[in-house]
Amino acid sequence: MIRILAFLLFLFPALAGAQNLPALYDVDGVAVSDTLNVRSGPSTQFDVIDKLPPDAESLEVVDQDKTGEWGLINVKEMSGWVSLKFMKRQTGQAEDGLPRAFACFGVEPSWSFKVDSDLSATFEEPDGTVTKQTEIEALVVVPSANRTDRHALFGDGGEQIFTTMVGQNQCFDGMSDRTFGLSIDLLVTDQDGVNVYSGCCSVER
Repeated sequence: MIRILAFLLFLFPALAGAQNLPALYDVDGVAVSDTLNVRSGPSTQFDVIDKLPPDAESLEVVDQDKTGEWGLINVKEMSGWVSLKFMKRQTGQAEDGLPRAFACFGVEPSWSFKVDSDLSATFEEPDGTVTKQTEIEALVVVPSANRTDRHALFGDGGEQIFTTMVGQNQCFDGMSDRTFGLSIDLLVTDQDGVNVYSGCCSVER
């Protein structure tokens, strides 16, 4: 039993860090004349696919490798790995599994759902040849009773009622090789019935 507890305590820091993603980070500790390599895998053995300047800010880390030493970010239209030794998490971010502000989207049809830090939100969806926008003054957030990585959000947009499930897990947009750290299922109820929109989300500043 003691060995099992010791093993769990050894793993806890890595698990705790992973639970607090996605989150925004800044490049830190890289010389002014140097760059930070973005690699195709979580090791220096993998190819360099991009380079970050030493003052790069607000990079969204969406996942960690098993060691907790490498973080997965998006560069251009693909994902890559950076050494977290040279990344610093921005202060003031949520530690309860749900970012303070985030933006979600989906395709076919294209739609977006943006949540601000004051829990106001904006939903945009196609309406014929124009884009229909609905403002929500305040969302109600309800965390899962048995999981820290799931949250429900409820909002009244007047003619539309919003029921949203946001989860921490890898999500893919189907249009690029990027990886996202949040997924969303959005139920929009109006006089015509219920539409369900599924997509991915990114952390906002």
